[in-house]
Amino acid sequence: MNKKLFPIIAAAFLVITAALFQSCTEEKYTVWTDYCTYSEFQSEFNATLNDGYYVRLEITDSQWEEISKGLSSEGRHKWDEETIKKWLIGNGFGDSEATKESSWLVLTNHGFIASRTNNMVYFILK
Repeated sequence: MNKKLFPIIAAAFLVITAALFQSCTEEKYTVWTDYCTYSEFQSEFNATLNDGYYVRLEITDSQWEEISKGLSSEGRHKWDEETIKKWLIGNGFGDSEATKESSWLVLTNHGFIASRTNNMVYFILK
């Protein structure tokens, strides 16, 4: 093999291998997403949420046991942290808030984030 070509081929191989390794090791999290009207949110959660704001809650293991009984495959996703962040941005979060909250959600065993935009409330559950 040409000695000038070997370093280029080796570097290309390393870059491709690193990219493949990164894509294979990106951790995926099971999350559920949904939305409802603000009046439905108030009725279901007996809580208020101002327009343009969000709330996050950590869910205990015993609470999760109860909640998970009612979950189905509808709205269920296997997402990495970046996809969760994109979902948050798409539902009214700024970039820094989305970064902070997606990091919190993936580090939490079980969590819930709800955000209100006008008359709609969007939520994600892990």
